[in-house]
Amino acid sequence: MNVKVKMPRFGRLKKKGSSWIKELLMSVVGTTISIVLTFGTAHLIEQHQRKAEGRDVAMMLIHDIDLYAESFRDFAEQEAQNHELAMYAMEHIDSIENIPFDTIYAVINYLYSSEGYEFRVDDSIEKTFQSNQEIWRSIDAPSFIDQAREFFNNRRMTFQVLNTSPIFRKPVNEEESITIYADAINTGKSIDWYDFLRKKLQDEDVQLYIHLHDQRQTAINATADSYQDMSNRCKFIMNITDEELHAFLDKRKRTGEKLTDKKLVGKWATQDDEQTAFEFNSDHTFKQVIEKHIPSQAYHGHLKLTCTYTGSWKIKNDSLYRYFDAGYDFKFDRSSITFAPKKRDDVEKFMKQLEASAIEQKQKQGRDTIVRAAVIDRSGNKVELTFPENIQNGSNSYLIREK
Repeated sequence: MNVKVKMPRFGRLKKKGSSWIKELLMSVVGTTISIVLTFGTAHLIEQHQRKAEGRDVAMMLIHDIDLYAESFRDFAEQEAQNHELAMYAMEHIDSIENIPFDTIYAVINYLYSSEGYEFRVDDSIEKTFQSNQEIWRSIDAPSFIDQAREFFNNRRMTFQVLNTSPIFRKPVNEEESITIYADAINTGKSIDWYDFLRKKLQDEDVQLYIHLHDQRQTAINATADSYQDMSNRCKFIMNITDEELHAFLDKRKRTGEKLTDKKLVGKWATQDDEQTAFEFNSDHTFKQVIEKHIPSQAYHGHLKLTCTYTGSWKIKNDSLYRYFDAGYDFKFDRSSITFAPKKRDDVEKFMKQLEASAIEQKQKQGRDTIVRAAVIDRSGNKVELTFPENIQNGSNSYLIREK
């Protein structure tokens, strides 16, 4: 009997084993490459995102520096205007009663220091930087960080000087005004602010404060220049253009939906204490009515002053433009005030001063243009108007649709 024995084919086994090992190696290598690519890509994305975040943070700080430069420019301009009014009052001290009351009020406010009056710094951006070291690392620009720290230190020292230097210390303190109001209440007479200012302008400390105007002006402008230089240096370090910064800021403050002509037409009003009513017509004309309540020691209640402005409007590039006509109409309503018979003369004198001031302001009212970035909420019943950032202490205002 023939028995056939099947011999193993070692060559084929060797080939299959080699293929299996090769496939295993390829699988291991492929998995390793996949892991490297996954984590490497994630790392690159993280690095890119971190760099972008650092750039955004840098622009926030640069914007903060720009705001302080602008605020000191405004401060210098206001200082110059108030100084001119004070000098005008001093030059006409013998006929000070002929000066408009709003000028008298501005000069007194220029010299007057109320309780708690001080220059204050908004250090919210600084606190964000100082409390999070990851922010510094995300910027990865040592020279920029040096500039940021220099700005923080310089700003702190500047505000300390503003609050402690005799050059900036206002000469009329709050105790004097309290005494004046107390005397008016006790005697039943209205306050003669004209006589008050005449006397104060003859005090040596008041004259010295007015005389030191040039030193204040120089210091304020020098500070503004210093901050502007810091801002420009930071922009060069980070290679940030003014256009890129503006685009970044526009993106950050963009809220709500686009306002259109059709959505704006109608009647609106603010919710402020001194209410302002608006009526935007389809023919692109508008009417704006402002109600002011004027208190006085001479009477009880509030005298109501209503001012009516007219003009035309348009919406362009996400902004609301209001073109005011020259002048305005005004009306006083005395129905809500009461006073003792002996104060009638004081009330009439006060009313004449107010009317004279209103007439003067009406004559000065030119064809002004007010532009505000404007958006509307989803309901279509609330409009947000954004003040330009160079307006000190400016805040957004809101119009509510009247139903």
